[in-house]
Amino acid sequence: MRAVDVTNADLERKFAQTVRPFLTRYCIVCHGGVTPAGQFDLRPYSTMASVIQDYPRWALVLDKLTAQEMPPKVAPQPPADARQQIIDWVLGVRMNEARRNAGDPGPVLLRRLSNSEYNNSIRDLTGVDMRPTREFPVDPANTAGFDNSGESLSMSPALLNKYLQAAREVGDHMVLTPDGFDFSPHPMLVETDREKYGIKRIVDFYERQPTDYADYFQAAWRFKHRSALGKPGATLAGIAADAKVSAKYLPVISQLLEESPEAAKQEVGPIAKLQAMWCALPAPGAHQPDLVRSKCVEMRDFVVRIRKHTAMEFAAPVVKGLSAYSQPLINWKYRQFNSHRRDFDRAALRMASDPPPVAPEIPKYPGLGQESAVRAAALMLKARAGDPDLVVPDGERARYEASFARFSSVFPDAFYIRERGRFFPDDSEDKGRLLSAGYHNVMGYWRDDTPLIELILDDKGKKALDRLWDEFDFIADHTARTWVQYFFNQSGEVAGKGRESGSARPSDKEVSAPPIIFGLRDAYVAKAEASDNPVAVEAIRYHFQWVNDTLRRVERMRVEAEPRHLEALVGFAGRAFRRPLAQAERDEILAYYRSLRSDSGLTHEEAMRDSIVRVLMSPKFSYRIDLVDAAKSELGLGQAAANTAKAAPAASSGPVPVQPLSAYALASRLSYFLWSSMPDEELLARAGAGDLQKPDVLIAQARRMLKDDRARGLALDFAGNWLDFRRFEEHNAVDR
Repeated sequence: MRAVDVTNADLERKFAQTVRPFLTRYCIVCHGGVTPAGQFDLRPYSTMASVIQDYPRWALVLDKLTAQEMPPKVAPQPPADARQQIIDWVLGVRMNEARRNAGDPGPVLLRRLSNSEYNNSIRDLTGVDMRPTREFPVDPANTAGFDNSGESLSMSPALLNKYLQAAREVGDHMVLTPDGFDFSPHPMLVETDREKYGIKRIVDFYERQPTDYADYFQAAWRFKHRSALGKPGATLAGIAADAKVSAKYLPVISQLLEESPEAAKQEVGPIAKLQAMWCALPAPGAHQPDLVRSKCVEMRDFVVRIRKHTAMEFAAPVVKGLSAYSQPLINWKYRQFNSHRRDFDRAALRMASDPPPVAPEIPKYPGLGQESAVRAAALMLKARAGDPDLVVPDGERARYEASFARFSSVFPDAFYIRERGRFFPDDSEDKGRLLSAGYHNVMGYWRDDTPLIELILDDKGKKALDRLWDEFDFIADHTARTWVQYFFNQSGEVAGKGRESGSARPSDKEVSAPPIIFGLRDAYVAKAEASDNPVAVEAIRYHFQWVNDTLRRVERMRVEAEPRHLEALVGFAGRAFRRPLAQAERDEILAYYRSLRSDSGLTHEEAMRDSIVRVLMSPKFSYRIDLVDAAKSELGLGQAAANTAKAAPAASSGPVPVQPLSAYALASRLSYFLWSSMPDEELLARAGAGDLQKPDVLIAQARRMLKDDRARGLALDFAGNWLDFRRFEEHNAVDR
């Protein structure tokens, strides 16, 4: 019987009838007793199962018999056919075991994530590509050239410290929000970090909005000529979607441009001129490429110029003894700008019979104080004096004012204010203060985006923008910080100490306590009443009430958010562990947070950061537990380690049964193979639904994942190791 033909029953029978007697007659004499030769005792191998359990040593027996090195020359020699029978039997055992375990790689050691897997997992867990392993040593490759085995990816004490440093770095990027927490592209440790994060989110939102008038003019042109352009059934909403402009605002502009001939004949002023430019746009097929666009840009520039020169102007209320830059007064001025961006300044128009305007001399750029208002007014007067479109024929002022009013309602002077200089509206020499309120000697931010809300944004966009501003104050606490700076820097002006002075620190209350806020309000109101200025009185009352209401609202938001932060922490841990948490794990995470608060005296934010570090330092995140615990990886590291121990070969234990992968283990194996990263929400949802192990679902998920950009991980890590270009970009040899 050849080795390739044997069955398990044949091997069992032959062991008892042939192999065991052969060992007793020719081998156990030396490999038995108190001191067996080569410390290899053949007596314990009384069954075929015991041979299989310790097959590596029997591979040595095979080699010795094949080479005729055993039995030694001085010992009795077996017949050649008897020797061959034992050789065939050992080969048969090997072949039989190979068939039985086909596709099973055998014991797989627990290993940590590779550097690439760790970076990618942090990226997908936090949404930020931090690459915290940039200071880690290079992952060693195994004998096959891959960095994916427990033998090579071990954890030394020095590397453990680097993992702790990396986890702390990730925790430093955490930013608490009203509904949970996010991660910033940069650390969030000081006030300026928080401001930068909040400002960038709002400015990015603003800049994503379609506010270029030329885009709307061109979209309206496409709608007008939709039949000639081959889309007779096109709608304004469809064209708006194709042009990526607001479906809410495009009909407003189209209606203004496409009036009936009778109505168009009655138009004067800027509407009449804009409609004339509109009618002059070439029809499809009769224009050079980009000609329509260039004409639409000219229309946009006309609108922008007219609105800049007719924008409303406001001055802060005057109160004797108070600066025009006093926050209660300047904020009143800002509110007027906010609410009048769709209005126009009637003083900008001049009659044709009026004497030619004289452009005023622009004062030298002022220092601090009221001179800035003089310069701003002079700049505006000079611009208006040189604009012929602001000239109104005698006797036509009412018609022209109506035209300018309608024009301004459709085209605001600004959809939003992105940056503001100290001497707003003249910010030509003081740019870059994103969302700034332009206060003197005090930080502060001001929201000015009413036209964007009224004309461009849908309900979803409005809610998103409101949320960004709420989160900005929640994260950066800018209203409270502005109040504190104002109180200590400038509030002394109400007592006649000058606007560079502030009030003394209260001895028994917080600066932001309501009695302090309203006490200062009453002092300001008395000052305004003495100046007999009811507008200033109302502005002051509104300002201090707004400050107090905002501070109290943000305080409530923070208290109400803490339970949501803890729920988000538990959810974060579940995503990090790549499976649902057991109740004991949830309790353990929350207990650790509470101990940090009660025993270590940490603040809520500090305890949240340390809790995130704890999650990332858990082997349930940083180790590939799914590799060692095929069916019960969700039980945790202890069970996985026990399974690893069971999997280790030993002469005294039986064979480890092959187990099917659990759904979550399968999800992790699939994602770390195709993405070199953790599973996403859809893959985990499939695992939770219990259908990931169905072949059609598994294939569909694999195809979906290969279409994702994260499949780059397969090319860089698996193929990079396979084709031996791993870390080539860091190779600095002379022959690179």
